[in-house]
Amino acid sequence: MDKRKIISTENIIAVIFWLICIVYPFTHNTYFVNNFTYYFIMILFMMSLYILWGFTGIFSFGQAAFFGIGAYAYGIISKINPENTGLTVVGLFAAVIICTIVAGLLGLFIYYGHISSSFIGIITFCLSLVLQTFMTQTSGPEWKIAGVPLGGFNGLNDIPELAIGSFQFSNNSMYVLCLVLALGAYLFFRKMQHSRIGYTLFGIRENPERSELFGYDTALISTLVFAAGGGIAGLAGVLYASWGSYVAPGTLGTSISFIGVIIIALAGKYSITGATVVTLIYVWFTRFLASAGSSYSQIIQGVLLVIIILFIPKGIGETIFTFGDKLIGKVSEKLADRKGGKAVWKTQR
Repeated sequence: MDKRKIISTENIIAVIFWLICIVYPFTHNTYFVNNFTYYFIMILFMMSLYILWGFTGIFSFGQAAFFGIGAYAYGIISKINPENTGLTVVGLFAAVIICTIVAGLLGLFIYYGHISSSFIGIITFCLSLVLQTFMTQTSGPEWKIAGVPLGGFNGLNDIPELAIGSFQFSNNSMYVLCLVLALGAYLFFRKMQHSRIGYTLFGIRENPERSELFGYDTALISTLVFAAGGGIAGLAGVLYASWGSYVAPGTLGTSISFIGVIIIALAGKYSITGATVVTLIYVWFTRFLASAGSSYSQIIQGVLLVIIILFIPKGIGETIFTFGDKLIGKVSEKLADRKGGKAVWKTQR
């Protein structure tokens, strides 16, 4: 195998990152492991936006809507009969299917209705805002689904943990489940970047009109991608509800959507590895500021975002990877010159 395809800054950082995640449960207690699980849930959520914005150029400002729908769907189904652990698995698949269908229907409306791409962010933003506003007003006893009260502003409490038979996913086992799903999604997207499907999506991102001239049904492809993004966000919502045993209207709001947009803007739209690593760093940093009681946390985040966008337009991830590749290339060339041979690595970016 060509070493040029193996030795790259992105691959090195990816291997180190995932190895740390794998080793983490063996070096920390249950409390820290349980908190770390949240980062993998947010990585999955980020990927639901990355497949839209990074791959296809679809800017969605309402992925939290599907995140919240998935969390609520799982919570309602699993609470119908909390003693029946089989309902948690049913709730997981049902929630993902519901989110995929809802996102697909919205995609049909957008792309077959020939709505301008500049309005997609507004439409998804409004969907998220409307759902959050509606759910905060469902506190009355008449607001029930399958006998489960929606809870209004207080949301759903005591949501059963995901279980298979008598085995419940909690603490370390929940960590492993979320790690496997996040790592699997990451590897899938890395592979897709260099596949025919990935190049098709990149073509639509760069020039949809030209893609149509080549015979691609861009409306159908964009709708399917939009549906897939909704399904992934719904899966993240299910894991969030199972992990925290709680879901409130805030999970449908725009604050979670902001997180995904900011992360991809910071990391760079063309780097799934950068987005994955930045997700963990950003979420940890914001939670650290919140736990420290800093009243200026949002101002600090905003200033950092503006600085990075102004001075690092390609994003932190892509910039670091490009710089690292050039550095490795120069080192490789110097070593080759000393040995009188050919360099085994050169910059691919």
